[in-house]
Amino acid sequence: MTELLMIMQTNKDTEGLRYYKWSEFDCKYEEGSAYKFMERKPVLLLDGYVTKTRYELPVILAYTSPKGADKLSLPSRSSHRVGFAIRVKVLNEKKRMSLVSYLILNGVRRISFNDDSVYFDTDDLKGPILSSRFEG
Repeated sequence: MTELLMIMQTNKDTEGLRYYKWSEFDCKYEEGSAYKFMERKPVLLLDGYVTKTRYELPVILAYTSPKGADKLSLPSRSSHRVGFAIRVKVLNEKKRMSLVSYLILNGVRRISFNDDSVYFDTDDLKGPILSSRFEG
């Protein structure tokens, strides 16, 4: 019975994804939180991009539970709190610009980047941004 439960959990962790696992988007204070609370659109966009390019882009921050957001001192209106935002590590400038271009072409209106990461969200309740050095 335990083996079946493990198989079901593994399938759930990769459901709809080709490269990532839902657990990579979890809040570190709440296991399984990304699968339950993360919006599908930003995750599927990133998964599609990485599948297409084969670039390894580690997730730095995605969904944050109320406890996690408070520990990180995220603002109350942070898109990470509602599962709309993702920040990935991208050290290579060419890869960073490639990801930004992909996001723009796929309709993402809120993108920010710095020398080592790209932040984007699909929160339609907020106005568009395209900036460097924005901290989400």
